[in-house]
Formats: sequence, structure tokens, C-alpha cells
Amino acid sequence: MKRILILDSESGPLKRTIQILTSDKHVIQVADDRDAALRCLRAWKPHVFVFGLPSESTENKDWKGFIQKVRSVIAEEYSTLLLISDRQSLEDLLEVIEVGVDAVLPRNFQPKDLILAVQGLIKHKEVRDSLKRANHRIEELSSIDELTGLLNMKAAYRRGEEEVLRLRTSGRPVSAAMLNIDGFSGVNQSYGFMIGSLVLQEVGRRVKASVRMSDLVARVGADEFFILFPDTPTEVAQQIVEQVRSAIQSTPFKTEKYSIGLTSTFGIASLTQGHPKQRMSDLLHITSEALRSAKGDGPNRVQTYALT
Repeated sequence: MKRILILDSESGPLKRTIQILTSDKHVIQVADDRDAALRCLRAWKPHVFVFGLPSESTENKDWKGFIQKVRSVIAEEYSTLLLISDRQSLEDLLEVIEVGVDAVLPRNFQPKDLILAVQGLIKHKEVRDSLKRANHRIEELSSIDELTGLLNMKAAYRRGEEEVLRLRTSGRPVSAAMLNIDGFSGVNQSYGFMIGSLVLQEVGRRVKASVRMSDLVARVGADEFFILFPDTPTEVAQQIVEQVRSAIQSTPFKTEKYSIGLTSTFGIASLTQGHPKQRMSDLLHITSEALRSAKGDGPNRVQTYALT
């Protein structure tokens, strides 16, 4: 059963609309005024919103502004709009379609016309919803590293940019870490690329299991992983990174034939409100520099970059 919201049930045509659609086995909600309709649209998310438009002889209460408000309210969860109106000139019809109405019926509509119009609008919403889900799935797939199931560099950069921009208003720091699996090229050379891929998957799982739910983990290179710590000062990021480092080295990676000890090296950096012009590219750069410095000192280390 589909949800239908009707505005202004006191008018004859819309009372008739309620009777027809109820008999067609739809779930009906009635709003007595525009404010109530907007609240119901936001909370109930109907498939179809049916409403009337003032005729030329009645006071026009900014119907364009009302339709624009409706479209704003249902921007995330699309509802179709069916207008009942005596204004049937081509100019009037083009005007209401332009501001966001999906279909128009005259006030002297026949029951079959209303039923067909509503069924068509329901199908229209279902198609839009299906496309939205498909696009969301495509976006998800384009954001995921196929090997590890973690986010990829593109998604990590986008999320990081959001956090850096939020820093400017919240004032809370954002921190990040970059880690490199020590000697990973040797793993590939000694055990083969299949084992190397399994090692990457295992390291990804250990990193993900060691951070907070609010933290973001991405694979950003062959054997490099990136961790974003929203609303997190440097010292807290350091504590979490130590947990990650310990998790990676605590247990050898084992297969039926091999037992491979793993360690990793980390670079950590933070941005604070004292650096308002910094962007995600700057955070990524200084984190990479911290990792490069740590690797220069040897494996299984953590280096923090202090932005001055």
C-alpha cells in the first residue's frame, strides 16, 4: 500500500480525491494547512502529495514559494506532486511544472484520470528511488579498495577534506596517521604475490579492529594505509597508533606453510584551529613526511610531525 498525502480536504474536489484513493487501497493522510503538510512530508515521506492551487479569483498565497518549500523538504526522500487546479492554460501548466509539480489534473477530473495519474506518479517515484539506490551503490563501490574492503584514497581524501573544513567551525583538531608495512616487498619476493595479498588483507583487518568506530581507515598505496582521526588531538592519535602497531606485530601471520612476522612504521600529524588555511592536501603531506622520517630511522617506529 502506498502513502498519499492530501492538503486542504475542505474543498470539494479534494474531498472526492480522498474517497477515490481510499477505495483504491492507498493509505491516506490529510493535512489541514500548508505548515501541517510540510511537517507530514518531512516525517511521513509519502509517495504522492496531492494539493490544490488557488484559482484566479481567490487570494494567491505565494503558491510558488510553497512548492519550492515542498521540494526543499523532500530533497533527500523524493515525493511526487500532483496538483488539482482550474488553471489549465499552457502557460499556467508550464509554470507549475517548472517550479516542481510532476502532474496536473483539472478540478472536474474523472475518477479513472486520478487513479491513472497517481499510479503513474507512484511508478515514477519507484524508478527514482531505484536509481538513487543504484547510484549510491556505485558510489560505495567506487570508494572501496577491492582487495581489503577498506576505503580507497579518493574516499579518504574526500572525508578528510570534510573534517578539515569542519575544523574551521568546530575548533576541534583533526589528526591522521600513515603506516607502511615493513619489508613488504620482501614478503612478495619470498612467498609470492598471493601471500602478499593475504598479508595486506590481514593488516587491514587488524588496523580496522584497533581503531575507534569514528575513525576512518583506507588503503592508499601498495602497502600503505591511512587512518583519519576526527576531533582528535595528537596525543590521543598517538595512543591509538600504538594500539595499531602492537596489534600488527603481536601475532605472526600464518598460513598452512608459512609464519610471517609483521611490523609497521607510522607517521602522525595533526591540524588545529591555529592553522585555518590548511587543507586535506596539507594534512596528507605532513603525515607522509612524518612517515618518511620514521622510515629513515628504521622499521617498527612511530614519528609525529609537529606543524609550527
